[in-house]
Amino acid sequence: MKASTCLTAALIFSFSLSPSSQQRITKVVPRTYSLRIPEMDKGIVEGRTYRNPSVGLEFTPPVGLRLGTPELKGTPGTVPLLVTVAAWGQEKLLPIKDGAIFYADALAYYPDGQRSTEAYMRKVVRGNQQDGFEPVGNAFEARLGGIPFSRTDFKKWPVYEAVFVKACATEAFVFIFTGPSRDTVNSVISGTDLKLNGGRAGCDLGAGGTKK
Repeated sequence: MKASTCLTAALIFSFSLSPSSQQRITKVVPRTYSLRIPEMDKGIVEGRTYRNPSVGLEFTPPVGLRLGTPELKGTPGTVPLLVTVAAWGQEKLLPIKDGAIFYADALAYYPDGQRSTEAYMRKVVRGNQQDGFEPVGNAFEARLGGIPFSRTDFKKWPVYEAVFVKACATEAFVFIFTGPSRDTVNSVISGTDLKLNGGRAGCDLGAGGTKK
């Protein structure tokens, strides 16, 4: 994947986010879990919308991007545990498709000090840099579906990428938007619809999202 995912020696999560098939991983040292492991399932795709009540989320990518099959990585009731779904556009002249990728990562696997939005974003940055992707400026607050996230942009020719991170009570919610340029990626972001159930996810949604 063109963004960092959480891994262990026993189970590796990797995603290919472009036809060029760059791979990125972040390794985590096994530990004792002090946080409840969420009951996550794959969710379903209905028409153009991905719905996953287990994490309290509905995600609709822009017109022109097609959702694939959701996946659950890991064994329910244990960690690492991650659910993901990706939506891709049509082939272009450049070997880069427009893309919108979501994953929810169970935070129980991480030490107490590594469960915040800021800490998770630092892991994303480190993983991307290890694969040659450089940050475009620092992380900043950005909204997706009216919900505040932390956003960091990255470049590695010919890919431009924006990663949105929000750590909640038991999961980190991550969106990766990819394309050939910042303008293209921003267009994908603006065309994405997100609904997040704050009560189910254990999130502070600010003025956005669903409270119950």
